Amino acid sequence: MGCDGAGAGSRQPLLLDAMVVFPPRDTVRFSLPATTHRCADGRTVLIEAVSPEGSGVLVRLHFRDSLVSGSYPVLAPGDTSAPGAVVAVRYLLREVSRGFFFDTGAVQLRLAAGKVAGHVQGSGTETGIRTPARLDYRDVPLSLATDTTSCGFQL
Repeated sequence: MGCDGAGAGSRQPLLLDAMVVFPPRDTVRFSLPATTHRCADGRTVLIEAVSPEGSGVLVRLHFRDSLVSGSYPVLAPGDTSAPGAVVAVRYLLREVSRGFFFDTGAVQLRLAAGKVAGHVQGSGTETGIRTPARLDYRDVPLSLATDTTSCGFQL
């Protein structure tokens, strides 16, 4: 999965707050502008938040017939057989880039007035260490246009 960072350097409102707890004692917090993209398959939406400095979050929500408010379980990257979400986090810890996919957790989604909000709580394994994270997003405009990208995965 990739975050291209288009527009991330502009003065966009910070719509996503992230907290990553890297054991034993480090906690990394960052806030980023967020956007959504609808994928060409018509059943997938991306919530993307990136910074030029290297931090980023990508949430890929796959749904059946229509996107609705509710809880979406975390899925393994590349799993498109069931409704759910793939979540990736990239962050800097003492100027070293780190990242992981969630392998447990859920994405809570609320739709209202053409915007999405909610939170993601879960964890993944990074360098052999269980790393919990919490992401909160609010008032992210929901894109109405279908992008030309396939929103596919390459691991």
